[in-house]
Amino acid sequence: MRLAGSALLGLVALLAASCSQRDAETRAREAADKIKASMPRVEEHALEQKVDAAEVKTAQEQLTKLNEYQGEVNGKLDAVTVNAIEAFQRSHEVEANGLLTDETRQLLQKAAGSGSAS
Repeated sequence: MRLAGSALLGLVALLAASCSQRDAETRAREAADKIKASMPRVEEHALEQKVDAAEVKTAQEQLTKLNEYQGEVNGKLDAVTVNAIEAFQRSHEVEANGLLTDETRQLLQKAAGSGSAS
């Protein structure tokens, strides 16, 4: 009887630990989801920008010249292009939002040594 009682206590302790671990995992998952939801959707926003294909192609060419872009130079604004723009912006200490703003275009033109603006 004493052995069964201690085995039962051990089982209860194991179940309690298991439940508290699951509760902690659930709370951690919920916290991570909240943090993720509160983060700005930078890439999504950047992909929605209205930019002329010729401007994107020019940016891709400049980013390629600067070794920031390894994708196809096709004038299509995709995740690879947006990520390259963000990396370039970070390296030039401007807001890394992936947007092809006038400031970013000018910095690209200067950094790539392009002769004229698009």
